[in-house]
Amino acid sequence: LVNRSEARCEQFDMLMELDVATDVYPIHTGENFTMVLTPTLNLDGTPDTGYYTEAGRKTLAGKYDYVMHGKLYKISEDSSSGHATKVL
Repeated sequence: LVNRSEARCEQFDMLMELDVATDVYPIHTGENFTMVLTPTLNLDGTPDTGYYTEAGRKTLAGKYDYVMHGKLYKISEDSSSGHATKVL
């Protein structure tokens, strides 16, 4: 089961709509979580190969309970209404 949640960043004036597999990683209204956006899971920062396999190696994924892979597909900013940047 995947639910779309809206999250507000505590450090920046930003909203994010995020699809979360809540049967794997339950998240509830008002709950805080840490999120990292990164171009690679390799600890040394080298680019990914295009597919993911742990294959006995340590990656950034090992530091988190839940990992998703995907792309940002929409970023909007509504400066006229004073609302935060919204990332989809």
